[in-house]
Amino acid sequence: MYYKSATEAVEVALIETEKRGYIVDGNDFSTQITHGGRYGRTRPPIGKTHSFIIALSKGNKAVKESLTITLYGMASGNYELVHYIN
Repeated sequence: MYYKSATEAVEVALIETEKRGYIVDGNDFSTQITHGGRYGRTRPPIGKTHSFIIALSKGNKAVKESLTITLYGMASGNYELVHYIN
């Protein structure tokens, strides 16, 4: 899936994760996505990929599964999103 902004791509991943009944860990999300985690920013440069693994919970209990979000910066200026729960 392609998106015009990295923020839009991440929002779609969050919405689809919440539809499946999971709750994203707010602290982990803030550290990884909002502050860019190990990359310093969420948005990858052209031709590069940024991957984030975010903790999840379900029914106020931590679960083994986590949300993996991968963003690829395309030459067109769009971002390719791959996300899954593993």
